[in-house]
Amino acid sequence: MSATTATTQPGSTPAHPAGASIPAPGNNLTGFTLTHDLIRRVIPELGRRLAGAAATGTLDTAAVRGLTTWWQMFTTILDGHHTSEDSHVWPVVLAAEPGLTGVARTLEEQHASLDDHLAGIDEGLRQLATGQGEREVVLTGLLARIAEFDALMHDHLGLEERTMVPVLREKVTAGAYRAMLASLASGHDPMDFVPTMPLLLERAAPEARTFMLGGMPPELRSRYEAEFEPGYRTLVAALPAA
Repeated sequence: MSATTATTQPGSTPAHPAGASIPAPGNNLTGFTLTHDLIRRVIPELGRRLAGAAATGTLDTAAVRGLTTWWQMFTTILDGHHTSEDSHVWPVVLAAEPGLTGVARTLEEQHASLDDHLAGIDEGLRQLATGQGEREVVLTGLLARIAEFDALMHDHLGLEERTMVPVLREKVTAGAYRAMLASLASGHDPMDFVPTMPLLLERAAPEARTFMLGGMPPELRSRYEAEFEPGYRTLVAALPAA
C-alpha cells in the first residue's frame, strides 16, 4: 500500500471487478482494493504493450523509456504497499488474530522474492532502452519474466485476501485501524506518492476517487489536478497500445 493511500485509507478487499464499488461492513479498505486491482491490471498490461509494440515495429528507445517511466510509477506504489503491509498492517492484523503469524511470515518472504522479479524486469527494460544484448532474446526473456511475476502476484494477492484482509476489515477495531492510518501517514512524505496517484485512480469508480482525494490538502490537490494528472494522461497517450 502506498503512503499516499495511507493518508486516506489503506486497504484491500477480496477481489472484485476493477473500478467496482461494493460497500462492505467494517473498516473501509478502499485504498487496498484499488491497489490490488492495479497490481492485477498493470503487470500483464506491461507485457501486452511491449509485445504489441514489438509486433508492429514501434518498440523504439522512446517507447521503452516511456514504458519504463510508467512502470516505475507502478513499482513506487507496489513498494510502498508491501513496505506498509510488513511494517504496519500485518502487526495490527496479528494483534487481532495471532493465529495468522505463519501467514504473515510467508507473505513477507514472498515480498522479498517478488522484489527479485521486479529487479529482473527493471534490468530487461534497461537493456531494451540501451540496446544491450540481442534484442529478441532480451524481449523474450523480459516477457517471460513479466508473465511469471504476474502469476506469482496473483497467488500472493489471493493469500492476502483469503487470510489477512477479512481480519483487517472485520476484526481490527475502528480505533486500532485509525491509529494504524495515522502512523502510516506520519511516516511518509505525501510527495513521495502523490505523483503516482493518477495511475492508481485511473480506473477508479467516481466514489472511490472522491474518497481517495478527499484527504489531500487543498494546495496539493490543486497541484495534483493541474500538474500530476494531466502529465500522466500525456505519458499514457504516448505509450505503445495495450
